[in-house]
Amino acid sequence: MKKVPIPPLIVAVIVVAALVTYAVTFQVRFSQVAVRVLLGNADESSVIRDPGLYAKWPWPIETVVKYDKRFKVLDTPESEIKTADGKNVIVGCFAIWRIAQPLEFKIAVETERRAAELLRARINETRSAIMGKHDMSEFVSLDAEQLESSHEGIEREMLTLAGPAILDEWGIEVVRIGVRRISLPEEVSQKVFESMIQEREALAARYREEGAALAETIKAEAESAKHQILAFAQSKAQEIESKGTRAATRILAQIDKEDTPFFIWLRRLDALKAVLQERTTIFFDSKTELFKDFVRPPAELPAELPMELPPEAPDQG
Repeated sequence: MKKVPIPPLIVAVIVVAALVTYAVTFQVRFSQVAVRVLLGNADESSVIRDPGLYAKWPWPIETVVKYDKRFKVLDTPESEIKTADGKNVIVGCFAIWRIAQPLEFKIAVETERRAAELLRARINETRSAIMGKHDMSEFVSLDAEQLESSHEGIEREMLTLAGPAILDEWGIEVVRIGVRRISLPEEVSQKVFESMIQEREALAARYREEGAALAETIKAEAESAKHQILAFAQSKAQEIESKGTRAATRILAQIDKEDTPFFIWLRRLDALKAVLQERTTIFFDSKTELFKDFVRPPAELPAELPMELPPEAPDQG
């Protein structure tokens, strides 16, 4: 009997063992979910969500279908849509989705490529249905905050309309349907720009009118305040002048009539002395009374002044 070489035998055993192991086991990665199909049947217990190594019956008794359970991004081609006010816009959308119910997905869709085709068709239908209810101003605007708010509202409407139905029919969870890009047809762009220019011009005119009205209000208030301040100042000045006149009259009543001009002149000198104590520079109008005191005496002096001085008072010390 001829002996079989041991090394080839070992290799053959290893290969057969590997093939048998591959046929009766399968591995589920952390990013995957698997569905076991036994003799063409599967139920919820057939879904494996935890990663690890599992045993199975060899094909064709049992087959295992694996799906990536991570979120995916799906882009839809841009297409032209008519808005509620009769304008045309070119819109491109995207969707973020994942396989949430593997068994329903296996029965209704089966492959991820088929899922992408079904999702694009459903999103296009939803996009036309929702965006056709909105005006052009909700898609194109110079107000960034208003435009962002409008887009968020439209995206919520699309997700509310399509999301639950997609999950029920295909086992796919759509967490967002967003607007990727909005553009205008060339023939519409010029009309939109002209409309935006007119809108801004009207807004600028309104602001100018409001500014002019506000300016008139401020001027009127300032004029009223000016009159009130002047009236108060004049009243106060008249009051001070009246008090001064009464005080002057009372003082002058105590002085002989012939000494009155001299007394007034002395009082003016006292006023000048008080002013000039701080090394002050004063500019006089030639018509003021104080200026006249520097160029002429308070009264006509006698032609001949007495040369004798009055006797000094005796020293009491």
